[in-house]
Amino acid sequence: MAKLSNFMKLFKPYLFEELYRKAAMCRKNGMNVINLAIGDPDIPTDRRIVDVAVAETKNPKNHRYPNTKGNEQLRKSISNWHKRRHGILLDYNDNISVLIGSKEGIAHLPLVLMNRGDYCLICDPTYPTYQTGVWMVGGRIYSVPLLEKNNFLPDLGKIPKKVLDKTKLFFLNYPNNPTGAVMDKSYMKELVKWAKKNDIFIALDSAYSEIYFDKPTHSIFEIPGAMDTAVEFYSVSKTYSMAGWRIGWICGNKDVVCGLNTVKENMDSGQFNAIQNACAFALDNHEDIVPEIRKKFNSRASKFSDVLEKSGWKFKRPSGSCFLWAKPPIKRESVETCDFILNETGVLLAPGDGFGKYGKGYVRISTTEDDDILDIAIKKIGSIDWRKI
Repeated sequence: MAKLSNFMKLFKPYLFEELYRKAAMCRKNGMNVINLAIGDPDIPTDRRIVDVAVAETKNPKNHRYPNTKGNEQLRKSISNWHKRRHGILLDYNDNISVLIGSKEGIAHLPLVLMNRGDYCLICDPTYPTYQTGVWMVGGRIYSVPLLEKNNFLPDLGKIPKKVLDKTKLFFLNYPNNPTGAVMDKSYMKELVKWAKKNDIFIALDSAYSEIYFDKPTHSIFEIPGAMDTAVEFYSVSKTYSMAGWRIGWICGNKDVVCGLNTVKENMDSGQFNAIQNACAFALDNHEDIVPEIRKKFNSRASKFSDVLEKSGWKFKRPSGSCFLWAKPPIKRESVETCDFILNETGVLLAPGDGFGKYGKGYVRISTTEDDDILDIAIKKIGSIDWRKI
């Protein structure tokens, strides 16, 4: 039997794969499961994007190795999109590198910035992938609480000086998974000032940047001086309902973007050019494609919020993302609560403590299912008799 490395001991079963397995097991046992534990977009990719991909797939020029950095067409489209969307100028050669999904780049970024023993700040609750690269380099993690009383924004003043002195990197994610909170421009200004003072590099995961429900979100590069101390990650997965296409990008500080691309050159060979060109089309037609997707997620969040409020759940209505982060009207461990809800209703939700210790007591609800299915789930959850638990 193969003896696995000590590094492998750091990995726990991946939360979302565990939830997939739980849903599959329940279905095998005859339960009609509605899976609202996973953020997997149900909205089909826009037909125009698919048509471009089909045509590009038939082009023999795309049947060769791509450029690891991403082809010029896509990098130009990314640069033009940021100029239209955020009013910022990014050089498509120096400030942008295409990723095989933003998850890949996030996992590899610590290899560019951290050494063994360095600290990385990671918010709690959080998306689990931020930890992966830190483990790879032998780094240390300091958990920064996201508390409801602070609108799920980090309290920068509470991070100990002895930790800051050894910190190289801070991962943040807004609109936030799992809480649905957003980061406004005034907080970004505070964050950039703080990062420069403490010589800490900011990695802002903006995968949900276009799923906002009130005011448009901001890029950190709208803040003067941010280019010196930050990168951002973007993804087509939620923005264009293209999760399976596996395209994202990193943008920002030239040295870090180019450093990550060097890592990638030694690990992968880039994404299929036909898919890259289809993504370029999506970005070029962003204003025609995205508003309907955003409108749908906003409507779903509102319907769920109305029912949860009437049922006594405690939560802040999300300002973005495709999730609700809420406390049920009873005090129980998150896993116990989710199991109870599953057994009572057939609706599978994600336990909050799977996202970190500050997720204890919370439940994450995903709105990435068909509206008819969501309506059934909403009705079932709203009718729960909590006296049974």
